[in-house]
Amino acid sequence: MRNLMVLALSATLAACGGGGGGSTAPASVSAPQSVPDPPVSQAPSTSAADLSLADRIYKGTQRTPDGFAVEARPTNVTGTLSTRHLKNTDLASGPQAMSPVYEICTNDMAQAIDWSERQATWQGQYSDMVEVHSDNRMWEIVRVPRADVTAMIRHRVFRCDYLDRAGSDLRADSGSAGSMNQRPLTADELKALAEYLWQFTTYNNSDYAVVSSTSSSSGSSISETIRVGQLVRGTSGGCDTVQLTDWTHTMSTTDGTLTRTVSDVRSFKVKSGASGAQSCAE
Repeated sequence: MRNLMVLALSATLAACGGGGGGSTAPASVSAPQSVPDPPVSQAPSTSAADLSLADRIYKGTQRTPDGFAVEARPTNVTGTLSTRHLKNTDLASGPQAMSPVYEICTNDMAQAIDWSERQATWQGQYSDMVEVHSDNRMWEIVRVPRADVTAMIRHRVFRCDYLDRAGSDLRADSGSAGSMNQRPLTADELKALAEYLWQFTTYNNSDYAVVSSTSSSSGSSISETIRVGQLVRGTSGGCDTVQLTDWTHTMSTTDGTLTRTVSDVRSFKVKSGASGAQSCAE
């Protein structure tokens, strides 16, 4: 009887799992799994040169890099300074909406003065001619408005034996840019012309800055490429975009024919911070 009681007790302990390891293991309980945080959008890597360009555009104090040819403002002008090349549409009568627009040229100083005289009214008042300048590139007729003697108006006309822009159209991004008629036809002359013409484009404006001006050659042609950065401002709180664009003039070294092209290069995102331009991701 004693032996039977011991056997019964042993069987009871085994069934309850409290003694010497029965065949049934206790049910396992899984630990709660943590839910990972959503990924944080990281600003893309932007080069130091890109950020420096963006910073220049934000500040608006240095629109061109060192070595880029830009005319200095005359020190004797305290008021408005207006410099413009006279165009074919300045002299034509009637609707000109569909006409090509280009800078006119002449080798005759009297002709240049006559064209300037036709444009002598400024803000409803006549502007007196006070000086005439010339060099191997152009004529410059300087006028002072009677309505504001602190202002200066400079009418410019290319010399045809330097540059003839007939056949070009300033409304078109690409196509003919006229003909360089001076000799010899060199990369330095093309560079000087391209950087000069830049001053009369929309690229010479707020939210733009020149990245570089680079010369190249291929066969019987020479090219000057001015790379420009344009700041396209985003919506409130969003990233701004800097679009890089190449504005290229190509000249035939055989006959001086000029062509012009515009091509987008790439873009990058930035924002303006307390310490300057920063990379940005939306």
